Amino acid sequence: MDSDYADTPYDKWAGDTGVRPHLLVSEAKFPQYRHVPGAISVPGYHRGGHAERAALDLAERMPPSVVLARMEGDLLRAARLRELLGVPGQDFAGALAFRDKVHMKTLVRRSGLETPEFAAVRVAFDLFGFVREHGYPVVVKPAFGSGSTATQVLRGPADLARLLAAGLPEHAQVERFVEGPMYVVDGLVVAGVPVATFVSRYLNDCLSFRDGTYLGSAQLTRDDPMTDRLIGYAREVLDALPTPECTTFHLEVFHTPDDRLVLCEIGSRTGGALTAPAIRAATGFDLDEQWFRAQVDPQGPIDAGVHGVAPGRSAGWVVFYPERGTLAALPADPPPFVVEERLRGTVGTAYQGGVKSGVYVAGYVLTGADDHEIERRAQELARWYATGVRWTGHHGEDDHGALD
Repeated sequence: MDSDYADTPYDKWAGDTGVRPHLLVSEAKFPQYRHVPGAISVPGYHRGGHAERAALDLAERMPPSVVLARMEGDLLRAARLRELLGVPGQDFAGALAFRDKVHMKTLVRRSGLETPEFAAVRVAFDLFGFVREHGYPVVVKPAFGSGSTATQVLRGPADLARLLAAGLPEHAQVERFVEGPMYVVDGLVVAGVPVATFVSRYLNDCLSFRDGTYLGSAQLTRDDPMTDRLIGYAREVLDALPTPECTTFHLEVFHTPDDRLVLCEIGSRTGGALTAPAIRAATGFDLDEQWFRAQVDPQGPIDAGVHGVAPGRSAGWVVFYPERGTLAALPADPPPFVVEERLRGTVGTAYQGGVKSGVYVAGYVLTGADDHEIERRAQELARWYATGVRWTGHHGEDDHGALD
């Protein structure tokens, strides 16, 4: 795992279950888990096979009953580990359907739901052919990517030339650009059935980290006409895919100007940034804790039947990205509608701008009556943040700091 303790306090969640979690934690995050019995620091967590070796060594000493993975980048290797150990849960083929965007869209389109026109890009000719057939604008992204990393919107030949000069993303895919706002459905599946679902819409878009603007999200209340429609759509998408018996999910869907719903993508994991804390602020439902409990104690009680947030009790989140410079100060004392603050940037550190949608310097959970009030408050929060954050200097490509 490579998540903050505030997002995955597995020891607290396991407190009354009789289960002892053994955690393989990246070196960067391990200081937050040092107090947890059974937590192991793993150098080179993301590559080099260190995490895989540590998992197999641990399994030989203490065979696991459950293998948990919350991060997008861990889903495939967790699935393969389950297969090697004979542990129930999402298998590799099932995880691949949620990770490989080309495979995912193929399955969803086969079920009769609408997707953008899309194609795998293995060589530049694939991209040339797609543009020739469908025209601009198009979106190019890694088929196995997350957090909008390496995602490019090509609006003309100059954008295409820049992309090719930089090099195609590995395992790239291309799709037609879809106009319209993006909605999100997050939820929990238990025993193959969605038992909790929450609908939100993005404020700005997932490429905001490149533009120097904030990314936000606002929960829709149950009385919003889009809520039931999007929850029903999410059920159809889940039915089109090999959805695990127990999983959280994060579905992104475009709502076009002519009132169509078009799939962007879906993950078999919880949404990033402050998705789970915002749902908790609006409803009291802890999406990740209920996911954890449903897997480690299937016979135990699970909060179920929570679909959408109650009228008058919305919540949302806003995250701000690094600029190209040295972080000199972060603002203090956020407005009273902020109920949770996450400061991840380090004052005195040099950054090279945004790198992905989930990597931010400051994040906030805010509350309001509905998504429109959340949006207004997000704008107010952005003005407050701009007056308190300070950046100095300008740095070259080789001089940068990493966010935890």
